[in-house]
Amino acid sequence: MNEQPAKPPLEDPLHDKEIFASEVAVIGMIHENIAVTLAHVRFDEPVGNQTPKLRRIVTARLMLTDVAAGQLLQQLQRLAAQTEAMKEITGKQPN
Repeated sequence: MNEQPAKPPLEDPLHDKEIFASEVAVIGMIHENIAVTLAHVRFDEPVGNQTPKLRRIVTARLMLTDVAAGQLLQQLQRLAAQTEAMKEITGKQPN
């Protein structure tokens, strides 16, 4: 039989860095792993009367195995379905 061993409990250390991204900049494959590059738009400090410069900064690079990428896809599909259901019930997009 192909019994899957039980997953160990998920630990969530609160000191780990959280990453914010406003866009998925690039997705590709590197050595059979999925590489996801996340970015966020930031403004430089204005100098004098000049308009602040807008910059896209890479905030994280994720390397996922095909299994982890599949799990991410399933979780995002589940979230999208919940969002659509909420939208139909309330008539507005959830935050």
